[in-house]
Amino acid sequence: MKRLITAAILPIAFFCSCQSARTQNQSQASAPQPQVVVVPTDELSREPSVGPATNAGATAAAQATPAQELRGDSSDMQMSLPPPATQTASAGPRISYNSCNVNGPYIAMTFDDGPNPELTPKLLDMLKARGIKATFFVVGQNAAQYPEILKRMVAEGHEIGNHSWSHPALTKLGVDGVKKQIESTNAAIEQATGQKVTVMRPPYGATSQILNRRYYDQYGMKVILWSVDPLDWKYRNSARVSAQIIQSAHPGAIILAHDIHATTVGAMPETFDALLAKGYKFVTVSELIAMDQPAQLVKREEPKPQSAPAAPAQGAR
Repeated sequence: MKRLITAAILPIAFFCSCQSARTQNQSQASAPQPQVVVVPTDELSREPSVGPATNAGATAAAQATPAQELRGDSSDMQMSLPPPATQTASAGPRISYNSCNVNGPYIAMTFDDGPNPELTPKLLDMLKARGIKATFFVVGQNAAQYPEILKRMVAEGHEIGNHSWSHPALTKLGVDGVKKQIESTNAAIEQATGQKVTVMRPPYGATSQILNRRYYDQYGMKVILWSVDPLDWKYRNSARVSAQIIQSAHPGAIILAHDIHATTVGAMPETFDALLAKGYKFVTVSELIAMDQPAQLVKREEPKPQSAPAAPAQGAR
């Protein structure tokens, strides 16, 4: 009898268990599922953009992004840029730049990675002969080795900025590593020139919002990227470098070049003369920043062509 009762009960219990499980599954399927939110863990690559976000339209007041392609004399590293983001008035002072919004045909010519003992003096000769002021972002170990070149730069009205001590990607270093790269270079520049450093350019353009804030808060330096890049480190061809700069120049542009390449320095006479003939006026980066205005207040004016400048005297310094 017990066996008969047990045999009758087991199928009923199994049926009830299946029904219960089926009901529970249906309930779970019909209930709202939790949303998975992916929060970026590395905010270092998300920097609001400034001006023409390396090479496109200016914005009112914004923070700079990492450059579209990481630059260097021996590296082909690349990184992507986030889209431009307008900075509101409450976001504080602008501390990083790709370009500036200016009234007038003003541009800033910048040179990285020097000084080079042979090429940089030749470049300084060219600049002096034409009355052009430029900004040099020097590598600290080179600055320490050739302080007399830095002294000449300052004496002739040029600006000197920090480009790290040994040209690493600063985003790959820890706090102590970044500190050593920046402070050692500042010390070398200040010892040679007696002037405080107020602008810096991160090697390869590799930076972040966090690092930009650190450079500004701790050292009083603004971060300077660029809006015109002739890829002179990659294409060692003077004619190409010159053509790219002349074609891409625009009011408020920050132009990138490297005074450690003979082909770049060789491209500069034609570049300078063509831009001067177009009506562009060369200023240092800090002078360009001083002219920066909200985009809506700027009347975009193309430069007015001028007669070609006279050829510089031979051996002018």
